[in-house]
Amino acid sequence: MRLVKSYARVYYQGRGFLFSAINLIRKMKKLIGGLMLLIVGLVGCKEDDPQPKSISDVLLDQQDLTILRAAISHAGLQDAFKTSSVTLFAPNDEGFKASGYADAGAITSLPPEQVRALITNHVITSPLPVESMPFGLSNPVKMMSNARLFLSNPDGTPYLNHGKSVKSNILANNGVIHIINRVIPIPTQSLAQIIKNTPDFSLFRQATRRAIAGDPRLATFYADTLGSFPVDPAYTMFLPTNQAMIAGKFSQAEINATSPIVLARIVSYHIMLSRLFSSFMGNSTLNMFDASYTATLASKSTGLTITGRANPTQPANITKTDITATNGLIHVIDKVLIP
Repeated sequence: MRLVKSYARVYYQGRGFLFSAINLIRKMKKLIGGLMLLIVGLVGCKEDDPQPKSISDVLLDQQDLTILRAAISHAGLQDAFKTSSVTLFAPNDEGFKASGYADAGAITSLPPEQVRALITNHVITSPLPVESMPFGLSNPVKMMSNARLFLSNPDGTPYLNHGKSVKSNILANNGVIHIINRVIPIPTQSLAQIIKNTPDFSLFRQATRRAIAGDPRLATFYADTLGSFPVDPAYTMFLPTNQAMIAGKFSQAEINATSPIVLARIVSYHIMLSRLFSSFMGNSTLNMFDASYTATLASKSTGLTITGRANPTQPANITKTDITATNGLIHVIDKVLIP
């Protein structure tokens, strides 16, 4: 009888252990099942997460870059902006229009190689966020086009030459985009060549050539060759049109009747010995070619003006800005400045 009781006790203890083991297995199965669901859920979330986008893909998300996208497609550069590690200064639609390209058709009507060159003039071959930009008009940056342009921040906003960034540091997985409000052309001519090749500047050119006898320094400025160095020397010209020259009593006959010394003072008074983009223009006094002569800049609601010392009540309107040459800039004015 005692043996039977001992056996029964062992039996029930073993059975209890078995039930405990079964319950433990069931709990482990539930735990493992929960872990599997968690893992599947995590994997599912990861697949749904947005993947990093290339510059080409990011451009598609920007509503105001339709002309640029058409230009990139026309130039065959879509794949390049998917893989190359670059910085793109992307002109927006308003920037294209302000630079003379009314719509996408104005770009796609050009030869693809010309459009390709224009776009690469907005590309630096490495990622460059605003925080790393080398600002300064004596520190040019080399673009993919091989042109050397200038980064500045006169009002705390980045500029590429005269193109203002309206949205900066748009990141992609292969670089960074800064949207700007102008198209930056590739400078291919010196100041003298632009003057020579623009009919509306012919009277100023005539005055300059005669003025060299009065101030030989102007001969260096007026070399009809491409500038080899984009930084030094560099000039800014406030250039009167033929109509402005005639109104100022400098017709062809009047130029020929004026002494070279007087003409030299007039011509040099329209030249600065440094670059001055329109983005830097405000209410200020400028030192001209001859430092003893200054002119006055003013920024008004109607636009920019510049005033000569001897005609202070007749400010000249700056009618066109930032014509870029290899050795400087031209701003077109509607009056002759008198020193």
